[in-house]
Amino acid sequence: MSERDTGYPASSGFSASTENAASSYDAPDASGSTAEFRAFASRSGEPDSPWRMRATGRQIALLAAAVIVVAIVLAVIAINVLNS
Repeated sequence: MSERDTGYPASSGFSASTENAASSYDAPDASGSTAEFRAFASRSGEPDSPWRMRATGRQIALLAAAVIVVAIVLAVIAINVLNS
């Protein structure tokens, strides 16, 4: 067998050299994407990052307390409905 085994059946018409030559032209340029990412990551001038947390610890604690109170109220209502 002179061709490398590519997993394709012999009747498919693809040889290893044809497959490799075709795929080498369609391959995306990874270095271009890397350069674009590095330019984006090193960009400055934005006053505030979009993922920066703007809430204070006190606001988070109040929100957590409100969620807990709502959960307790709903649990009490559910227990009363199930017992009646």
